[in-house]
Amino acid sequence: MSLVEKELNNHNIESFNKSPEYAQRVEAEQKFLATRPEVYEHLKAIATPIERQVYISHPADEFSLRVRKWNKPEGPLYTATLKDRGEVKDGQYHRLEVETEISSEAYDFYAESYPYVSKLRAEPAEGLTVDFFDGLAAPIIEIETKDTVLRQFHIEQLDQSVVEVTGDELYHSETLAHILHRQQPEKFHHQESLTEFTERVMKEMVGQYISGRNQVVVGLTGMSGSGKSTVTRAIQEAIVEKFGESYKPITVSTDDYHRGRKWLEATYGAPWTQWDDPRVYDTEELARDLALLEQGYPLIRRHFDFETEETVFDNEVTPSPFVIVEGLYAGSPDLKPVRTLHFSLPTGIATSIGRDVRRLVIENRANRVFPTPESRLKYQIETALPTFLQQELPAPTTFSASARPIANRAFMLEALTTRS
Repeated sequence: MSLVEKELNNHNIESFNKSPEYAQRVEAEQKFLATRPEVYEHLKAIATPIERQVYISHPADEFSLRVRKWNKPEGPLYTATLKDRGEVKDGQYHRLEVETEISSEAYDFYAESYPYVSKLRAEPAEGLTVDFFDGLAAPIIEIETKDTVLRQFHIEQLDQSVVEVTGDELYHSETLAHILHRQQPEKFHHQESLTEFTERVMKEMVGQYISGRNQVVVGLTGMSGSGKSTVTRAIQEAIVEKFGESYKPITVSTDDYHRGRKWLEATYGAPWTQWDDPRVYDTEELARDLALLEQGYPLIRRHFDFETEETVFDNEVTPSPFVIVEGLYAGSPDLKPVRTLHFSLPTGIATSIGRDVRRLVIENRANRVFPTPESRLKYQIETALPTFLQQELPAPTTFSASARPIANRAFMLEALTTRS
């Protein structure tokens, strides 16, 4: 993560943490590990089975994201929960929690593919839970309440039968899921940063151009919140700094080619709710516009208006040697004839969804479709993420690996020219 990205992310976190939306969704808990498991054994009789608590996230991600199935007496309950990494203060672990009910079909989509924990959960008193994990000898006790009197009462009742592990990542359910149901939990696996990713993409773009192409079109596929805008701005700034304003990449989003609610409902029926379906975006028209751009014709810029839910046309954009197409469908087969390179953003799924939900509040994007963070999370889990994961993306471009050395030489020559 670059310094600029860190500063922007910290600003977003600070803005969100000051909002009423955050205050009403923050949880405060203390966690303990039982040193005498037999003391709590009798609670298994009143415990509710959580068949699988499935983690779509990784402990190294900025957010934790899970789905789970509760086998309650009245029937199974399926939920999705998003949490940030929070912090320990005043003896409690404080963090954001956004939770929503989901369909059984959505739960089943993730249940077999991601790490999980199975457990029995007993709730012997208000604000007190005891979890018996499959594969873990000792139960984990949580006190989750903002009532200081009740919290102190529970602590005193626990006595000497526990050791406190509040904030210890090793005892987070997410970490246990990766340890218990992944042979090699990749907690310390290096994930390419957006800075490294940006540098790699830029060098391959430049290498392709100086090898003889008139126009280099690069597709950047990623979910909302994955950092597409951050990467495109960084590439633009780097290329302008090295080669001048005339080489500034044009940026186009597949979102700009949204067909609009009126057309979608007239064509497929109302109300239209599948906002991340490939039918929403006219990638064929985008391909035609990019082909005309390479021939020297200007691009008519457009954007999607979230209030009217329709496309609005803006000003003309003159051709450039570089074009960046970013969006959910930047890897669309319709763009294959005009696309030179394609990359997928390295940002984790949970981080992308967490940032997207947080941005709904920060940028005041709540609307009739997604009025709350919970409604947005529900849509992401049930519709957007499955659609994203099931799309067929282009294979990596084999020529691009040999383009980076060419770009390195170009940068070397540029540096030598500057010094002279």
